[in-house]
Amino acid sequence: MNRTHPNRLRGTAVATLAVLSMSACIGPFASRATAPRPVALVLPAGVADSVRSEPLSDGMQLHTLVNTTAPWRAYVLEIPTRCVQLQAVKGGPTSVGRTTTSALLASLPAARSPLAAINADFFLFAPPGVLTNAHIEDGTVITGPDVKPVFWVGDRGAMGFDTLRTTGTLQGRAGTLALRAWNRPAARTTGIVDGRWGAPLDTLVRKRLVKLVVLTAAPRQRATGGTGPTFATHAVVRTAQPGDTIAVGDTLLLHYSTADRALAAQLRDGDTVRIDLAVSGTGVERQRTRVTQAVGGRPLLLVDSLVVNDVETEGNAGFRGLNPRSALGFNRQRGTMWWVVIDGRRPGATMGTSLRQTADLLRALGATEAMNLDGGGSSALAVREQASGRVRVTNSPSDPTERAVGNALAAYGTCGRR
Repeated sequence: MNRTHPNRLRGTAVATLAVLSMSACIGPFASRATAPRPVALVLPAGVADSVRSEPLSDGMQLHTLVNTTAPWRAYVLEIPTRCVQLQAVKGGPTSVGRTTTSALLASLPAARSPLAAINADFFLFAPPGVLTNAHIEDGTVITGPDVKPVFWVGDRGAMGFDTLRTTGTLQGRAGTLALRAWNRPAARTTGIVDGRWGAPLDTLVRKRLVKLVVLTAAPRQRATGGTGPTFATHAVVRTAQPGDTIAVGDTLLLHYSTADRALAAQLRDGDTVRIDLAVSGTGVERQRTRVTQAVGGRPLLLVDSLVVNDVETEGNAGFRGLNPRSALGFNRQRGTMWWVVIDGRRPGATMGTSLRQTADLLRALGATEAMNLDGGGSSALAVREQASGRVRVTNSPSDPTERAVGNALAAYGTCGRR
């Protein structure tokens, strides 16, 4: 059921646009008594000339906002967080690989009532699909943290934005190496790559490499203790061969920086070492929870209802200017989330938005915290019709076809389950 409501109150301080909402969490077997009923979406004057709203399952609403002056067209998924479970989705067991957002949503088990997915982090084209920041899926680190922000989900409905970090140690007979990277190999850092990385290490990283074979009785990754996934194991040192560029199975690769060269050089073939790794974040610690899901983005758009300074300095002028956009935000109580995709690069119809305009839109919707996601041709918002199971992309991506992306954030319905 769709309704379009033109904005005829642009001269007032606040424009009230009548839309449809859910009076309760609506599942695929909802009765007539719990049918959607009209409520009001309140937006500041001039934000949009019209809003068309479509009720979805589990209390979610899909709003199509049109601003004819700018011009831009935005697709906003309004999500009551009490009725969803969020999951980071990579579409494969390692960091390598690209899949469309709609295909990622379609791949999720129907029994769990997958409702929607939005493209998430920026990614590399070579190796294809490797993400620029952390991807943590069901407590497993597929790609490790970098210095940019992530959206994370924790226990008991906790969520937030944070800059995650890796800490750890490798202890051997010669001493202790401090580990600062986990599935985030770089020549300047000392860290561990496991089988979840799945991409060949570049030439600079290969220059300083030690192969480690996990003892068969050792525990694997587990999301227990601390504020995020942890990894603890014993391993045997083996001399790295020229072909050891990918960690597979029970193999780990230790890469070390120039500063740690002397200590790493004392590791000998056959030595047994202990490895401890953990992912944590300051904001996660404040909420006394642990990270189970995380996807990256940049920059933060809103912090405590204020547009952050990075929207004026992140990237180059082209990145900050008018582009198709994807973003997400939530309100202060974390009771409502908004997933926003804005079409662009269509002169006369929808040009897209700048980072600042995107931040302003999230704030107008009611978000107090928000983050930009990968945009351009990657921007896609997919929903799954619960009656038929059909997955559709709600927006019109700027590429000729929907672009394959590195990862997505998905929402499962929980209120409509029977």
